[in-house]
Amino acid sequence: MTNQLKWLALVLIASSMVACGTVDPQVVVKTEYVEKKIPLQPHPKGVTMHPVYFYAVNQENIDEFLARFEKENGDIVFFAISVPHYENLSLNMADLKRYIGQQKSLIVYYEDSIAKQSDLPEDTEKVVETGSFLGIEIK
Repeated sequence: MTNQLKWLALVLIASSMVACGTVDPQVVVKTEYVEKKIPLQPHPKGVTMHPVYFYAVNQENIDEFLARFEKENGDIVFFAISVPHYENLSLNMADLKRYIGQQKSLIVYYEDSIAKQSDLPEDTEKVVETGSFLGIEIK
């Protein structure tokens, strides 16, 4: 009986070694492209500019201006700005216009980048390494 147990143990060990040798270990690299779901936001409402009037008043026309202005608007209030400061105001407005234009082009760039994500390549799967058992290549 011990002889039969030895043979049985030998057969079980041999069959388990063969079973382990048939397993094909593989390293698989799988690439999946994921499209980001970033909702595009609507552009803000445009700016509505209200009319602004500038009056050029000097010593020669001040009496006429005061009479006409009081008749049209009631109270007389003065806001004064010098010529160099008016130039600075103009430069500030030009710089603000430049900044807004650059921000708008940056927003358009990102919106276009998000919209082009639908052109992603297809998912791929590639075996980069296969295993072997006892020097025998397993395919």
